[in-house]
Amino acid sequence: MDVNNLARLQRNLPKAYVFKPLGVSEQEKEAGLYGDLSVTLAILAEKTDSDSKLAAYCRALLAFLGVANEKKWTYLLLLSPEELKQFKQKWQTKSFSKIYLILQQQLMKSYFERRSDYFVHAWRIFIKFGLVELNLTETEIEEYCERLATK
Repeated sequence: MDVNNLARLQRNLPKAYVFKPLGVSEQEKEAGLYGDLSVTLAILAEKTDSDSKLAAYCRALLAFLGVANEKKWTYLLLLSPEELKQFKQKWQTKSFSKIYLILQQQLMKSYFERRSDYFVHAWRIFIKFGLVELNLTETEIEEYCERLATK
């Protein structure tokens, strides 16, 4: 998965698609980006059909990258082909609700403690969730994000 390309796509999304308020502090902008990520994860958690899951997953992925781009943490999210292969070999969780709660916990810790390690942990859980639990392919994810960026 080409995280650098996906991050570039996120930076070039139409302004109406990305939460970037004008005239507010950097702290408020950051809070808005984390809020957007939280909402997109909640939307993903409620989807049931595969097309909706792909769309919601990609929207959440771009929200993750929105935070990473803003915080200059994109380089921390890079994944090697070997890491992706390892994710695909992991066991499937029985509880999507627990994944959602763990993601939210890690993201809130990242925001309030201003620590990238929690954010990276949430990212890795999220990527594994897409590849294993949702059974999405890297190609599907990248192609859908491309379509979102060119709308």
